[in-house]
Amino acid sequence: MTKLLNVIILLLAVALVAVILYPQIQENRPRPVRFACDSSASCLPFLVGVEESLFIQNKIIPELVFYSDPDSALADLFAGRVDVGVFPYAAIFRRILATGDTLKVFISEDYRQSLPVDGIVVRAGDRMQEVKDLKGRRLGYPPQLRGYIAGFLINLNIPAADITVLEVPYTDLPAQLRSGAIDAAWLLEPQLCALDSTELRVLVPAPLARFVSAPFPGAAVGLSTAFMEGNKVLLKRLKISTDAAVAMIENNAERAKLILAKYFPYCTEVCGSCRIPELQRLVEINKPAVSALASRMKLSGALASDVATDGLFVEPAKLTR
Repeated sequence: MTKLLNVIILLLAVALVAVILYPQIQENRPRPVRFACDSSASCLPFLVGVEESLFIQNKIIPELVFYSDPDSALADLFAGRVDVGVFPYAAIFRRILATGDTLKVFISEDYRQSLPVDGIVVRAGDRMQEVKDLKGRRLGYPPQLRGYIAGFLINLNIPAADITVLEVPYTDLPAQLRSGAIDAAWLLEPQLCALDSTELRVLVPAPLARFVSAPFPGAAVGLSTAFMEGNKVLLKRLKISTDAAVAMIENNAERAKLILAKYFPYCTEVCGSCRIPELQRLVEINKPAVSALASRMKLSGALASDVATDGLFVEPAKLTR
């Protein structure tokens, strides 16, 4: 009888330990995370995190999911089909107005006029010399920039009726320009660094910062409120990983550009000259610039009403628990 009682006590003790340890074991196990990427330099923190094993070191199993349309990527994020993503602020603002869904941003990326991440490009033999020469021409732009066309034209004082603007998939823009399907292409890195100067030339460097908003908040890395509430332990790992990726990009830009070249073969041999966005961690984000961009988009008619940007950013304590 005593022996049986001892066995029962032992089994109960084992069960109690299992009950106590199970939640901790579950929290500490590697977790899959799906990252929504575009095909521009804006997704570099994710690429570096993967290639340098920063996510794996922090028990995150990363899966990169590439999108050509930022609105589709945002829709998938809020539907739970991806977990974290990089998105242009224009798409974020439109989503807030359309559905009330607010991305929770923890990294922001500025496009600088001094180191242009974007540019309007024409064929080398074209006679256009100034930005005003776009009048009467066909300008192709990628989906990432659809929210900025109206403001761009207003600041150039070019009536919408006097120019043909065409949305073209990001990866198709250089080919359409070479073929003559469009007269000018608004490109984002790493497409600019890959230009063959015998075929194409930059007509306007940094049009976003020069004609839309300066400084220009180019893209934001964020997640949904639902993901934050259901993955509190994972959030800290995510911040540690992405902060390490940003630090690596800042301290070893050449290595980061080689990683960019690995993912986008058209710049394999020339990515060393690629310009990358200025990355701002959570406490460094230029929030007034984001608010100013939203106001400018409202004035241009790209947004139907004002967007309150105060609630757009993650509270630091949420990512450090």
